Amino acid sequence: MPQLDFGPDQHRKVLLPVDESDHSLRAVEWYFKFGKLPQDFVVLFHSVDTSSIIPSSGYTWAGPLPMTAVEKMLKEKEQEVKELKLKYVNLLNVNHVQGEFLYSSAFNHAGEAIIDACEQRSIHYVIMGNRGMGAIRRTFLGSISDYVLHHAHIPVTIIPPPTLKKDSKSKETEQPNGTAKDPKEATNEKS
Repeated sequence: MPQLDFGPDQHRKVLLPVDESDHSLRAVEWYFKFGKLPQDFVVLFHSVDTSSIIPSSGYTWAGPLPMTAVEKMLKEKEQEVKELKLKYVNLLNVNHVQGEFLYSSAFNHAGEAIIDACEQRSIHYVIMGNRGMGAIRRTFLGSISDYVLHHAHIPVTIIPPPTLKKDSKSKETEQPNGTAKDPKEATNEKS
């Protein structure tokens, strides 16, 4: 387990799991707004899901996939990862944060991949988005954020999805629930 005390010359290593979702982007933006420290080193981590391309048995319901089809799908995944890397590395640069982009396709479950990356990179802190699944769906499908929260031996912050709030015309609008207020502002509202 990494040491949580930092000297002036040391970096705090923060892992931000990323994918193509708004939930992931919201967590990264939350980090830039509320979690960033000057000496942070950010590890942007993406778990590549290849289960739809290469099933564990090697067969689909219609039989084995031709290698040309598998190669084409892998190239498409590779392009998606390149685009994701470009998007998030640009965000690091714009926000003047040191870091790197890593990805893995070695695990069937993204939560396991995240835990492994934390251990391999001696991560101090994880910040990740939550998709907001209901209790029943989470019970049957599992939740990546729940898995990380219960298996990481380091602090984990989970940024919730936005809530829907009805405006004056009875239309539902998104509220940035995942964009937490500054603690000082929350204190001022109570008084």
